[in-house]
Amino acid sequence: MNTQKPFYEKFVKKNSSHQTLDKTNQFQTEEKSRNHQPQEKEHYQKTSGRSSDRRNEQHRKKRNSTPYTFGTPVFSELTSEAKNILEHFPALLDQVLPLDAKKKQLLPQHIHTLFHELTDERSSRKTHYLNDPIKLSAYTHYYVWWNLVRLTKLLQNLDIRLDDGNYAADFGSGPLTFVCALWIAKPELRKKRLTWYCVDISNKALSFGEELFLALCAYTGKKNGTGEVPWTVKKVCGAFGTALSEKVSLVTEANMFNEIFWNSPLTLDDYAEKTYRTVMHYLKPSGSVMFIEPGIPLAGEFLSLLRTEFLAAGFSISAPCPHNGVCCFPNRPPQDGTKTPVAFHKWCHFTFETHDSPESLLHLSEASHLGKERASLSFLYGALSSSALSSGTAKRDTSDGIPVRICSDIIQPDPQTIGRYACSERGFMFITGHAYKESVLNTAVSGTLLVLPKKSVRLHQRDKKTHALLVEVP
Repeated sequence: MNTQKPFYEKFVKKNSSHQTLDKTNQFQTEEKSRNHQPQEKEHYQKTSGRSSDRRNEQHRKKRNSTPYTFGTPVFSELTSEAKNILEHFPALLDQVLPLDAKKKQLLPQHIHTLFHELTDERSSRKTHYLNDPIKLSAYTHYYVWWNLVRLTKLLQNLDIRLDDGNYAADFGSGPLTFVCALWIAKPELRKKRLTWYCVDISNKALSFGEELFLALCAYTGKKNGTGEVPWTVKKVCGAFGTALSEKVSLVTEANMFNEIFWNSPLTLDDYAEKTYRTVMHYLKPSGSVMFIEPGIPLAGEFLSLLRTEFLAAGFSISAPCPHNGVCCFPNRPPQDGTKTPVAFHKWCHFTFETHDSPESLLHLSEASHLGKERASLSFLYGALSSSALSSGTAKRDTSDGIPVRICSDIIQPDPQTIGRYACSERGFMFITGHAYKESVLNTAVSGTLLVLPKKSVRLHQRDKKTHALLVEVP
């Protein structure tokens, strides 16, 4: 496993530097001071003797009578078709960017070198690296492949509605990673006649991406009767803010701002405001927005600021937020004097285990000394039109309970108790329960959406260390 220190460590505020995320993106703030130690699930699956068995049976009976329900989680397991496509990805790359035996042998080395160029601390970050053939090859074989896995697992669970004739714009498109991921994740959209503005500063990456997308379409067999792909790609060589000829129904980006705001002369607040104004210039009145960034502190803070801008403009946020109130994980102290419990030292991000990722991708990662057991991201999806987000907001409006989104790994405040941090309309929560193997706090993955009974949330019950709302579940 790679032990390189995270590149963003120096960007975290001085007064909260001890709260920096490690390479597995686990919440580690304050847990050390209170012996909150995130553990793997197996730790809680151990029982000892008959008394433990009896306790587990008692808790199991309580759980069966618990009125909480589940909503749509952030991530889903890859569908069989999606997994097949992603496993076949190297073959698609070979059609577009064939490598001889020597280049294939050097690929892990090139990937590792590119990793350091993109993540080591530097006074400036190069943004034109995709114009270099060697770096483009390394990027597509590793980063694009992993990003397709991340995005597909996310997009499968989002209700993205586009109609025939709609225009959409993907910024920082590179080799069309987001467009390819949406094609993989949403088979129901493949027959729609859509026009995509794919915008990037690297024309070489865009041209490569268009060929890759066409190869993907051919592999999935989705062409119309004349052999044409229903989705039209319009390549635009330019930066975010470049003029487009049509207003769009959807604005998307994946990992673009992560390569911009590190060197921006603007403050993060000002850049979020500028981003909002730019997006609104592109968007139709009923349009939707999708922002996806790495699961790191600065990205989480930036998306929280963007969320505030769009909510103020009348947008409804469908995911990941289970509410449209104050952000519970802003990675900064609240500025408006709100009394809502806020985890000002934490940021919103979600992780998934990579066990269902393509085996050849896992092997390539290990060969590049970049093996990973988990991956993460931060994201924001919202729209001005409530109908476009009906699957997300309707559940919140009609629910008899309080939707909460689990946003942390397992925490153990004492040997008999486990807990998870969560986001809710009532504020930052610390949900706790008995440490038995079938507890929802043990089995739930990052991003799980629970709907808790309203009576289970009491505003006067607070966690002493984090000041989070303290909620107990059986």
